[in-house]
Amino acid sequence: MTQFNCAIYTRVSSESQDYSRQIMNFNEIAFQKGWNVKRTFAEKVSGTTTSSERIEFKKLIHYVQVNKVDVVLISEISRLGRRVVDILNTIDELHKLGVGVYIQQFQMQSLINGQENPTVMLLLQMLSIGAEMENNLRKERQRQGVEIAKMNNKYKGRKNGARTSPTKLLAKYSNTLIYLVFSREFNLST
Repeated sequence: MTQFNCAIYTRVSSESQDYSRQIMNFNEIAFQKGWNVKRTFAEKVSGTTTSSERIEFKKLIHYVQVNKVDVVLISEISRLGRRVVDILNTIDELHKLGVGVYIQQFQMQSLINGQENPTVMLLLQMLSIGAEMENNLRKERQRQGVEIAKMNNKYKGRKNGARTSPTKLLAKYSNTLIYLVFSREFNLST
């Protein structure tokens, strides 16, 4: 067993979803492999949000730049994003830092002894195309569902003048608020 320092990156798409199962699975994998989990980064943000716009992913990149991390654990490729370009750029950015990606779905690493694993790179390219196609198909199904609901007078949409309480508004946009505070604190520009 190779002793690796690793970081966990997990993402779910909505506030109602939970990532605790993913974190528990990753800790078990790390334990079985003898890897040392240095830090966990978890966020609730849409997969269509680019990695450069994700607060926790930015923290992950900063962390691996400053600390010795060999591999980042993800459950599946769609956790990195839903667009081919974004996924491949993300992998490339990590590889340039000497950090591999362990994909739980395939139990494979993208870097072996500092070299890109060609099998994983091929899978990453194909699966990132699949993730983008899946997202586009979902959007189309949603659009069709709205059109059918409108034809049947069942689609109401958002009511004109609808208001949300400040508490619900803050809960809904908590990631944005955290990002604004984080950006201001560390003088980050977008």
